Amino acid sequence: MILRVYYFGVSLQSRSQHQSALTLHKEEQKVTRLSITKTLSTLAVNCTKEVAHCTAQLKDPKTIHNIADGTVYFDLGELRRINTAMLSIPLHSLPDTLVSPTMIISVTVRQFLAKVEMTLRLHNQMDSAAFEDLFRVIGEMNESLKATCKDIEVEIRRIQEEI
Repeated sequence: MILRVYYFGVSLQSRSQHQSALTLHKEEQKVTRLSITKTLSTLAVNCTKEVAHCTAQLKDPKTIHNIADGTVYFDLGELRRINTAMLSIPLHSLPDTLVSPTMIISVTVRQFLAKVEMTLRLHNQMDSAAFEDLFRVIGEMNESLKATCKDIEVEIRRIQEEI
């Protein structure tokens, strides 16, 4: 004889199966969140490296004049590709904890690109104060990207502790 215990009309076995499936689903969601976060971290680190590389190339007014005149190579195309990649990230599909860092990276890269393009276009009209402002601002942008990368790493560790 089979004895079944019912709890509000649902067998304990059905309830247990449902709970197991729910637990498995939650674990899968955490693994997916971790994967998305790691991918964003890789993108953020690569953006940070590219912006730092470009910043190092824009080391002084003379070099900037040479880049603008075409006598020194500067890869604006790579900055544009990074900007496009960041803009193509669907924010609505990210976990809520990654929306702000993604937006910060995207905005910073876009502003950096705009600042560089403007500088290369107007370099002959810039005085020493304008160049000092440029170097200060792009330095702040680099620091912002580094801080955002650290924020994403903290989120990775937090998710890993949950798993």
